[in-house]
Amino acid sequence: MVRELVRNVSAVVQLRSWSAEGGVLTLEVDGDPSALSRVFGIAYYATAAEVRYSDLADLVSRASQLLSEAVKGRRFAVRARRLGEDRFTSLDVARELGAALRPLSAGVDLESPEVEVHVDVRSRGLAYVYVNPREGARGLPVGVAGKTVALVSGGIDSPVATWMMMKRGVVPVMLNLAIGREQHGRAVLEEAKVLRAWSGAHDLRVYFVDGLPVLSALANVKGYLRVVVLKRVMYRLAETLARAVGAHSITTGESLSQVSSQTMWNLEAEERGISLPVLRPLIGMDKDEIVALARRVGTYDISAHVPEYCAVAQESTTRATPEEVDEAERAMGLDYRGLIEGAEVYKVGRAEVVRVDGQRAAEGEAEKRSTSSDIVSS
Repeated sequence: MVRELVRNVSAVVQLRSWSAEGGVLTLEVDGDPSALSRVFGIAYYATAAEVRYSDLADLVSRASQLLSEAVKGRRFAVRARRLGEDRFTSLDVARELGAALRPLSAGVDLESPEVEVHVDVRSRGLAYVYVNPREGARGLPVGVAGKTVALVSGGIDSPVATWMMMKRGVVPVMLNLAIGREQHGRAVLEEAKVLRAWSGAHDLRVYFVDGLPVLSALANVKGYLRVVVLKRVMYRLAETLARAVGAHSITTGESLSQVSSQTMWNLEAEERGISLPVLRPLIGMDKDEIVALARRVGTYDISAHVPEYCAVAQESTTRATPEEVDEAERAMGLDYRGLIEGAEVYKVGRAEVVRVDGQRAAEGEAEKRSTSSDIVSS
């Protein structure tokens, strides 16, 4: 996990050196440290000053000089920890440094300080000092938990579900059944570019399956079953693709009872006979919660402008049975393998989106670089 995290960090900043101890990565980097906020596996990070000291008094003296401006006229707290051995404890550091900084400040506030002073003693004679660490993405490094095939539509929910799986260390392979307008396809690629910013060293792939044969076969399915049967077809396509690319699950953006195809009864009918786990990270969330996450991820503004599109049915049952869905799917006679083999495939890299035949489809902006030294807690 540490190796994968370092690999993902190296994709967003230029890494000169690193070390790992006690759940903390110490990095020397060239680049904008704020890029670390989108690397899964990092709990928090901060730009740190290295302090070499001879004893506790020397550490307090040097740290006080570095921190005097940060605590001036503000309420502060000292958070100290000792990873190595020394002649003093972390409590000694907090007490002595707090006493030294207090005359410069508005007082000590351990509950809700304006400034959090952190001192990490890494080994005898070496400490790192930093203030107000920034929140990381948390989770696990992308790449440590295998692959999933994520069903994506261009709407709000599916990219959020995909992001949540990435947060648990999964590399998504994105699959879209192209039954909407061209605008939906563009939205899927734009969402994939946003998600690529969270995937570290891992490029993403998007498969677009021709929806025309599916819609033609679906025309012969009873109207009230079409939405549910269509979802079964999507699961089958995802299962087929998963076998081809070495994925071990299917991910969807379904939220329980949000629409007719997502009732408990219909989910049971849709999933019948699918041999891979169907993962639904949003299953217990309401729309407001999903939208809030979409804003955080950065996909909301793309998804919100995609029009609703449904040419399948006007009305749908909320309680389909597995047996009637099985029968309808068999009657469609779809060649799932052929549909997957005929899919258009795009690779979404850090700078561009390219078709697998090498045709350039889009290009991103150049990255800005700066220099810093950071402590990262994983």
